[in-house]
Amino acid sequence: MKLVTDDHNLINRIRSDDSAAFEELFKSYWEPLFAAALYRLKSRDLAQDVLQELFVEVWEKRRSLEIHTNVKGYLNQALKNRIINKIKSEAVRDKYEKMILDHYDVNNLATDYRVSEHFINNEIRKATEILPVRCREVFELSRVEQLSHKEIGVKLNISPKTVENHIGKALKILRPKLKQIISALLLFWM
Repeated sequence: MKLVTDDHNLINRIRSDDSAAFEELFKSYWEPLFAAALYRLKSRDLAQDVLQELFVEVWEKRRSLEIHTNVKGYLNQALKNRIINKIKSEAVRDKYEKMILDHYDVNNLATDYRVSEHFINNEIRKATEILPVRCREVFELSRVEQLSHKEIGVKLNISPKTVENHIGKALKILRPKLKQIISALLLFWM
């Protein structure tokens, strides 16, 4: 276990754009944080997504990163907040789905669902076409084939960190487009 001062030195290096220090932070804390997220979310995909978003945010906000406790405490609290938000958003989604099921009769819903599914698949396919080639390849291996970062790294002969960076970049590019798709679907369902 590292000393708290070592972690603060690591954070200072990260603030100075030291990607090796970020990788060291990632390697030191990924597994225990993943175990905690998996325990609470009961889903490997959700746990990976939450952690990936956490580490991407740490890197993106590295220059303004303020840690008033120890690094482990900071990361655990940040993870806890993300898990709470994820659970809330899943609960809202579940509630909305139930409301729709209660509102529409099953036959109409089945037809609407097939139309929606076709629409979503086409829109996602179009959205992923704007990604850089390697980024799209990594994203599809992760989300379509559901390979782990390690499996993707082995398959493409790149590091898991590079895989994480590609997925983070893909999500950053795709999020606005996916929000548009969801908005269009909500209008369709109303």
